[in-house]
Amino acid sequence: MIAKLRSLFISSFRWRILINVTLSYIIATAVASIVNLGITLVKFIHISDNASLVLNYVITYGLFISIFFKLMNITLRYINSLNKTIQDVTLGDYDARCEIEYDDELGMLAANINALSNTLHEKEKEAKILRENEQIAYEAERNAEKQKNDLITNVAHDLRTPLTSVIGYLDLIGTSENLSHDDIINYAHIAYNKSLRLKSMMDDLFEFTKLDNAKIKMNLNIINLSELILQLTDEYTLLFQEHDIEPILSIKDHNLFVIGDGQLLARVFDNLFSNALKYGYDHSQLKVVVIGDEKTVTIKIMNEGDTISSEDLPYIFDKFYRADSARSTNAGGTGLGLAIAKNIVEMHKGQIFMTSHDHITTFIVQLPRHIKKDA
Repeated sequence: MIAKLRSLFISSFRWRILINVTLSYIIATAVASIVNLGITLVKFIHISDNASLVLNYVITYGLFISIFFKLMNITLRYINSLNKTIQDVTLGDYDARCEIEYDDELGMLAANINALSNTLHEKEKEAKILRENEQIAYEAERNAEKQKNDLITNVAHDLRTPLTSVIGYLDLIGTSENLSHDDIINYAHIAYNKSLRLKSMMDDLFEFTKLDNAKIKMNLNIINLSELILQLTDEYTLLFQEHDIEPILSIKDHNLFVIGDGQLLARVFDNLFSNALKYGYDHSQLKVVVIGDEKTVTIKIMNEGDTISSEDLPYIFDKFYRADSARSTNAGGTGLGLAIAKNIVEMHKGQIFMTSHDHITTFIVQLPRHIKKDA
């Protein structure tokens, strides 16, 4: 019973009002009694009993009302502060909070307002994240559409020149009556070479499309990268000699293994060697460094050539991107080789990047190392 009364009054707004009323009445009665006592003691003031009673009521209830409103004003100020917080939250200020000054209904109201503000704040954050995700998805969709359009445009542009040449030479062979046998053979040879370039471009495009859409199933094996680089360097010996390029290999550890698809990894370094031949200087050196630590195998391919500007470096692995369009076209590049290399490296959970300064261009490939138990 006592506990129920305690919960009803002690932690209750009603209890506070009761206390305010009681205190106001006690103080007012005490003051009125003192005033009446003073009047009684002053002999020269003659006042009737009725007048004294009226004066007593006026003083008592006047003081009671005054003191009661002063005490209640403290609570009213707190209620106004709660109202101000509610208005702030309504206007979108979800950081607004109430001070919990009482352990009663007002305190519970303040706590509930704070809880509501916290909930709205979290909902606002979730809504913001959702809007950002929607924006990201929209940008991704728009970027994908742009890439598709760029792909179509670039393919059409890159195929037009060799295809026009093939048609032109074949038309010349078919319509000209004054061509010598040697001219016909020469023009046919040119048309054939242009056709090979078309086939190479289509092969690159087909392979890039499969890689970009993750439609290639990798044949994973333990690959010795040191031996793979040695093998590819040997295969390029004649091409290096044609350009008077001296390959310099630095492979201190011949047991650097990775888990990967051997054919795809060979395509990566084939593209990088081919890139060095196309854009590197003749009569120069090509340095190949293969090193490894506990977690990573790193391959660096450094060739001498024109320095690539810092503005072009961030886009060098984008499909169809050419730092020098004229030079790339003349070299026979499809604009897909480095994009293909990047996709393959990332499929192997590695990374590839490039630096270029002082006429030295360096491709750096890093792949997760596999430690053989018997190595």
